[in-house]
Amino acid sequence: MDRPNHLLAGLGELQLDEALRLLRHADCGGLYPPVVTDIPGLQAVIDGLCELSSRDGLTGIPNQRHFRMVLERELDRVARIGEPLALLLFDIDHFKQVNDRYGHPAGDRVLKAVAWLLEAGVRPMDTVARYGGEEWAVVLPSSLAAHAEGAAERLRREIEDMPVFLEDGTQISITVSCGGAAIAPWTGISPEELISRADQALYAAKQAGRNRAFFAPRPDSSVSPAERDALFDSEGSGRP
Repeated sequence: MDRPNHLLAGLGELQLDEALRLLRHADCGGLYPPVVTDIPGLQAVIDGLCELSSRDGLTGIPNQRHFRMVLERELDRVARIGEPLALLLFDIDHFKQVNDRYGHPAGDRVLKAVAWLLEAGVRPMDTVARYGGEEWAVVLPSSLAAHAEGAAERLRREIEDMPVFLEDGTQISITVSCGGAAIAPWTGISPEELISRADQALYAAKQAGRNRAFFAPRPDSSVSPAERDALFDSEGSGRP
């Protein structure tokens, strides 16, 4: 997880304001137009800056900026080619008590441990990101609701069973609450609406006592064969 920070060593004599200017104009995930330059090694620096801008500084996993970019891309796939999709939001239960009792370095260890377990517990095609504070988002492409619900419960249980060792050898245990939302293929929905559904489920899990996974009710958004044919015909796909 230290690799993105190591790339800063490649900045050399490049001044910070110049580096930021290059980053603003670099092709970071398609957000900015690319820059063409002949300066030796500069492309590697730009690539490193782009990666740093998409990573959480503490845990090294993708940050909220990268998460939203991935979610927008996957929602586009849902609407265009009929891929199912699910989103999970995890929140560490009583995290403030960890900081208050053991100190912020202990809280950082907990955050790193949760990040590691979540990344280790999902498929390579999935995206785990630090959504903010002690909250995490997991994007599950090509996942029906049943698979996502099973993954949410499995990850919740694994975190509950995971010991976290502090610097002085003290062992503590933590739990998480999870809210999930799944959408059916061919569904048009905004990132904000899907996040809101998962967040409401997370709130319900907290209200029900924490250390559990709740899923948002799945609205009936199925597309009939006739509607699907009309969609393809309007795009000129030639589908009979």
